[in-house]
Amino acid sequence: IPDKHFNIGHWNYAPITMWLRARRPAMEKVLGDVWSTLKCTGNAVSAPVLSVVETNLPGFGYKVLGALGALLGYNIFVMNVTSRTEAWMFLEKLRLYAVGDELVHKGFFMSDAEDADKRQEGFDHTTERLNSLWEEAIADATQARSFDRLCQHLEVDPSQLPDLPTPISWRFSMMPYGRDDPDAKTFGFAAVDTPGSSNTPLLDLGSTGDYIDRQDNKSNPIRKGRHMYTAAYLPPTK
Repeated sequence: IPDKHFNIGHWNYAPITMWLRARRPAMEKVLGDVWSTLKCTGNAVSAPVLSVVETNLPGFGYKVLGALGALLGYNIFVMNVTSRTEAWMFLEKLRLYAVGDELVHKGFFMSDAEDADKRQEGFDHTTERLNSLWEEAIADATQARSFDRLCQHLEVDPSQLPDLPTPISWRFSMMPYGRDDPDAKTFGFAAVDTPGSSNTPLLDLGSTGDYIDRQDNKSNPIRKGRHMYTAAYLPPTK
């Protein structure tokens, strides 16, 4: 801002601009001191290291060999750490897989339609089993002409009791999710505050897609290998 504009009020500058202009010397002092401190600290730390390097590795060729030795030492260090932790990481992966597999067998990841089909299938099997049991019992009692024979078929074996179906099965799909789900909304906001689709923070061309509805912003050929075409890869979460 020119000084002639700073000395008097100007229609083109907001009050915050004038406020920052008045504090410019203090901000320049703070930033300059911070930079000077960082530079002096870096020199104080790097000077002894550079002195040792120059003393023990004179010339460009020795410095290249020293850099290669540092990279080789780093790789050996990483290899040793990996060899000592690989078994633990593998056990951890197996444990996570066991938890996920257990949830799959419990039906945690079933959709609403799959849960309804499973309940209907269980109902049909139970109905068929009970009808078969009744027909066998009434036929045996009719042939023996004995009501006691019918009651014998009604005896319950505690070891053969089937499990009662749970009225509610807690599943992943029951979690409120989505832009149009009323249970997933807390407080609304004005439409003017919604960022535009062209405001992409990941340097991708075009729109950012729709993350809520799992709509990718890439076309189908690129979508299969989108980790090679995007500036930042966001893996799927569902």
